[in-house]
Amino acid sequence: MTQHSTPEQPVRSSRAPVVRRWVAGAMAVITTLLVVASSLVVWAHRTVLDTDQFMDTVGPALDDPAFADALADRVSDEVLLALDLDSRVSDRLAQLDTALVAALVARGDLAPGPLLDALSGDVDRPTLAAITPLIVEPLEERIDAAVERVVTSDAVADRVPDLVERAHSGVVALARADVEDHPNVYLTDDAVMLNTLPLVADAVRESLGGLEDVLGDVTLPDAVSERAPEARAQLSEALGVELPEGIGQVQLMDRATFDGLQDAVTTADRVGWLLVVLTLVAVVATLWISPDRRRGAVQLGIGVLVGVVIVTALISRLRGVVVDVARTPDGERVATVLFESVAGEVHEILWLVAVVAAVTVVVGALLGRPRWLVDAGRRWPWVATVTGQDGRLGRWVAAHADVLRVAVLAVAVLVVVATGFLWVVMVLTVLLAAAALWAITVTRRSAGLPGERRGSERPPAEQPPAEQPRA
Repeated sequence: MTQHSTPEQPVRSSRAPVVRRWVAGAMAVITTLLVVASSLVVWAHRTVLDTDQFMDTVGPALDDPAFADALADRVSDEVLLALDLDSRVSDRLAQLDTALVAALVARGDLAPGPLLDALSGDVDRPTLAAITPLIVEPLEERIDAAVERVVTSDAVADRVPDLVERAHSGVVALARADVEDHPNVYLTDDAVMLNTLPLVADAVRESLGGLEDVLGDVTLPDAVSERAPEARAQLSEALGVELPEGIGQVQLMDRATFDGLQDAVTTADRVGWLLVVLTLVAVVATLWISPDRRRGAVQLGIGVLVGVVIVTALISRLRGVVVDVARTPDGERVATVLFESVAGEVHEILWLVAVVAAVTVVVGALLGRPRWLVDAGRRWPWVATVTGQDGRLGRWVAAHADVLRVAVLAVAVLVVVATGFLWVVMVLTVLLAAAALWAITVTRRSAGLPGERRGSERPPAEQPPAEQPRA
């Protein structure tokens, strides 16, 4: 009995491919976003949140002379603020002025008149305090030179990387709500601060020579606390003045930026590697759902390339924002070097992703035998040979498969060794070498050489028996 299809069946069969294409397109967009997000998460875990890797990354910036100049300028400002030479010299000159006036009045036996009124202060007159800038300026120049010697000395040069390392680990610890071992980094209502008073104390100690007449007898403690309140109290007691609360405190980031960083760190710690696994699953699902897997791979590769370009452009825009925060030319140079060092890591990851995506697009496009490639093969025979359209390349690869495998492995090892075992180069080399070995195997099987089996043919034992003619 003949079965008749219902009216819904044709509609269902015609809609199914359309729906599948739409779902595949949506999956390609989602997978592209996941690939970009996973790349940034990997970068964050490797560079931003890993203190050892962070120090390896910013090492060139710490060795830059501009960093030492910027640090010396900042420490000089803090030392001059702590010593307060203007007030000290002005007070000493005022005391000297009073003593001189008293001596003149006592020894001169002056009669009442304009001169006695001027000396006794009944009328305005120039005082010795007016020459304060003439005395303070050379003292400040001497202090600047002393601070520069301190900052550029081997002792401080060895301490600066430790200070940066502890600052980074302290910020990450704050973001993870762990502050027990990081007293020099603390959080206020407005910002994340770094206490540099121990370094300022070393510079003050070096600057005291020749200032005994201005500062008096100053004895600094051998060790200054890493906690800001205690360190400020120690220096205030030693210098005999009440130091301002913000002295020696460097703002690492404002509170709004830190809150965003804390949320990002929490998210990265919780779902970072899960996101990477989810991305791999999404890639497989996208190719499986796609009606044409080759075309789906090409679309996904193009989407990832577009995403990488957009993220790279955003990072370039962010560079200007970071550099604008610096207040001096040396600070701008340091900020530029630091940003380029840190951003270089994310560029390496994005470059790796972009290369894989580009190879996917090119291979997918060529495997599809586009019309322009077929026409080029007909017009120029060498194109047909290079692209394998005439079968010569496949037969040659199949005949030299073992030699080619050895060559691929040897080249991969040489590339990794020559580039110094860079992780990006290693990953990319492994991926390309695996793809090359797979292509050699597939080509050899499809060429049908002795001992190999064509992928499209079945062995004789599996051939179905010929159908016997009916009587």
